[in-house]
Amino acid sequence: MNLLEVVSDGFADVRAHAGRTALQTLGVVLGVASVVGTMGLMAGERAQSMKYWSETGGVLKMIVYPQPATVVRGTARQQASRGLTVDDVEAIRARIAGFELVEPSVRRRELVQTPRLAKTYTVSGVAPGYAELHELQIGRGRFITDEDVTTSASVCVLGDDRAREFFGTEDPIGKTIRLGDNSFRVAGVLRYREFYWSKADTYNALGWMNEVIIVPITAMQAREVGAGSRRVDEIGFRLASVEAHKDAAPALKRLLLARHGVEDYRIFDRKDRMEQMEQQGKVYDFTFLACGLISLIVGGIVVANILMASFTERMREVGVRKALGAKGWHIGVQFLVESAIVTGLGGAIGLVLGVGFVHAIAYLLDQVAVLTPTMIVAAMLSAGTVGLVFGFFPAIKAARLDPVVALRYE
Repeated sequence: MNLLEVVSDGFADVRAHAGRTALQTLGVVLGVASVVGTMGLMAGERAQSMKYWSETGGVLKMIVYPQPATVVRGTARQQASRGLTVDDVEAIRARIAGFELVEPSVRRRELVQTPRLAKTYTVSGVAPGYAELHELQIGRGRFITDEDVTTSASVCVLGDDRAREFFGTEDPIGKTIRLGDNSFRVAGVLRYREFYWSKADTYNALGWMNEVIIVPITAMQAREVGAGSRRVDEIGFRLASVEAHKDAAPALKRLLLARHGVEDYRIFDRKDRMEQMEQQGKVYDFTFLACGLISLIVGGIVVANILMASFTERMREVGVRKALGAKGWHIGVQFLVESAIVTGLGGAIGLVLGVGFVHAIAYLLDQVAVLTPTMIVAAMLSAGTVGLVFGFFPAIKAARLDPVVALRYE
């Protein structure tokens, strides 16, 4: 009997016991499906996060916010810190080469008066680079220009929701609104933006872009904050490249600390946040993979138990075959083939179910289904390994069986 005949006998035994094969396959199916499904959903969630970040300025964006200093009794220099200022912006632009954009902004609550309403809103003073930093898109008109900033022009840009709220269906371009005690002409309206994490989500993560009221930063500082004021409420940055982060981010922290003498600011670094998410994702991937492997191990135990039961039932058959000249490895390979067929079939079915599960959930949540070759290969290799490991013991026991003992077994 050659190897091909032994393998053929293994296939024949699997076909002859379809019910037993189905039970052996079930645990492997669930294990592989859980591995593929959970890893695919986690990858899809990360892809959704990257999509959101790409629509709001990319992963190279950093933002510095003011925050109360943690020093209770500081030095005179620390207590004299004025927070974030235009002087910080100028110093950063002059001394740190790794930033492509350095954009300050100021915000104040102001009474907005239009022919339709009078209500208090947040008004932002920005420079032209603010739109590029945050991926704001103009729908009508234009954005703030360098000339607007230089001349402290009385112009404003509205988010789409604000334009509809202030002017209804009328074209707002060229019309005037009052911000506090000053009149501003509408120069542009931003394109409507939306981003939902899932179909069931009612919160528009890009809704803030539709609700902004933007004026030149110099106009805000001169008229709304007070002439000569240089304080800013936020400084946004965009790195020139991923490689620039290594030097630029630490340099920014050192420069601000040297200028302020105290950490009265907070730095939000998207690249660092992305790396943290990747680390967390690896932990989740490992956890879910472990859960899937536990399912596979349970399936492997089922396979081993049924093979042992099959071996007990067929002990006399095995003894007859060995008495007629079959080698021990013939018998062992036949049992391994049965185990490999069961786990291979279970792995294939589990893979199909896992892929279907990922696509179904992605469709329901309106997310991207992400399945990489690594996930598929990992799931199939795990199934194959479980089949060989748990089929090995019954195969060895059958191969070593004494034919005399087997023939006397009832």
